[in-house]
Amino acid sequence: MRIHDAADVQYLLKKTGRVLSPNQRIVVMLYASSEQRPDGTVMIKASTLAATAGMTPPVLSRTRKELLEAGWLEVTGSVGSVKHYRLAPALFEDRGQAGRHLRAVSG
Repeated sequence: MRIHDAADVQYLLKKTGRVLSPNQRIVVMLYASSEQRPDGTVMIKASTLAATAGMTPPVLSRTRKELLEAGWLEVTGSVGSVKHYRLAPALFEDRGQAGRHLRAVSG
């Protein structure tokens, strides 16, 4: 899932409301609004994402771990000890064909 317009922002806010904590919602929004590879993987360093959100890197890391355990994020690969993540596509299947199309062409 990649944010392209206001409708995508509204969708994510509704999808995450009352389900995720405020920090978790911020991290989901970060991943959805970041530059992504065609498969949805975000290649931006955690320290950069943390700075964008006004979080410390340990808070981002802990929040990302919570989202991984809850199924909102998934690991798509790693280089050495650095893991790469994306939002779990299965969570956005309710967007229908348009949602799948946005993920397929994002990047």
